[in-house]
Amino acid sequence: MKIAYIVPSLANKGPVIVVKELVEQMVQHNHECIVLYFDEIKQLNFSCPTQRIKGSIIDFSSFDVVHSHGIRPDIYVYMHRKKLGKTCYISTLHNYMFQDLKYQYNSIVACVFGKIWIRCLNRHDKIVVLSKDAVQYYSKWIKSDKLTFAYNTRNPNIENKLNQEEIRQILDFKEDNVLIGVNAVLTERKGLDILIKALNKLPACKVYIVGDGPARESLEKLACNCGVVDRCRFVGYKQDAYRYLEYYDIFAMPSHSEGFPLALLEAAVYKRTSVVSDIPIIREAFSPNEVSFFNLINPDTIVQAVLRAIDGKQFGINMNKRYLADYSPAVMYNRYISIYLNTLHFL
Repeated sequence: MKIAYIVPSLANKGPVIVVKELVEQMVQHNHECIVLYFDEIKQLNFSCPTQRIKGSIIDFSSFDVVHSHGIRPDIYVYMHRKKLGKTCYISTLHNYMFQDLKYQYNSIVACVFGKIWIRCLNRHDKIVVLSKDAVQYYSKWIKSDKLTFAYNTRNPNIENKLNQEEIRQILDFKEDNVLIGVNAVLTERKGLDILIKALNKLPACKVYIVGDGPARESLEKLACNCGVVDRCRFVGYKQDAYRYLEYYDIFAMPSHSEGFPLALLEAAVYKRTSVVSDIPIIREAFSPNEVSFFNLINPDTIVQAVLRAIDGKQFGINMNKRYLADYSPAVMYNRYISIYLNTLHFL
């Protein structure tokens, strides 16, 4: 099968990471792939050829599948797909569109661009979302026969280790405390303010935050105002942030919204006990026997969730079993190849 994947850039971001994982599986199973992209950002390497789209029009007719990821790739397909032919056009939506556009911009932008995006998507042959919950969410705007879901995967290289200086820094900061780790882009949506505010009620804990983003400055000020700046360390963006999981006692994901929790899958690979917000996508992905939930309506419950995680040594083991059963690379490959074949046969 010949497959073209279209992404905004080759940046080290969630949707592009998912495409990288998908490409690796497709190539291993002898499918011919190419990754097309717009912006000249190259942070990830792919196991197939890549080609920048520089205002040119790509001839899609030579591909069996054209699989787009993101608003610009979806619009590009909308504008340039051929009405006739044997190529099938598939899009994966990695977020809750209107909700995430509102967080990133505002309600007006979410409404206007969300409607444009939906219009473009309705010309695709199949729309893949990341969960059963997302199927329900998008069923208001997309016909049910076009909607399906596929869980994401992460396959971090556990042989890829921190260097000695990085290890020294994290252990010097941790000392004899319980270390709560966060690997995330620092935005309001990630809910890290909840964790920082809780530190005063968790005197035996410290927080180590790997990542950067527009909320970093406000979070650093919050740590200072809460009097926990000495127990909250921001280290900025790090390539392959999953390498830090080995040194966390607890991984935290206090998000208000997630398309699919890729960093949580990485924690599952490392069997790391995790504290998470009780949002639909995480509730679908993992059970209370696998992660320690807290309630966003009552954010103070994160304190009890952390204490449960400290005592709950089985959480990480259970997470890993769930990952192997439902979120491994082999599971994702089988799901997507089934979607591709079923869509091609339908055409």
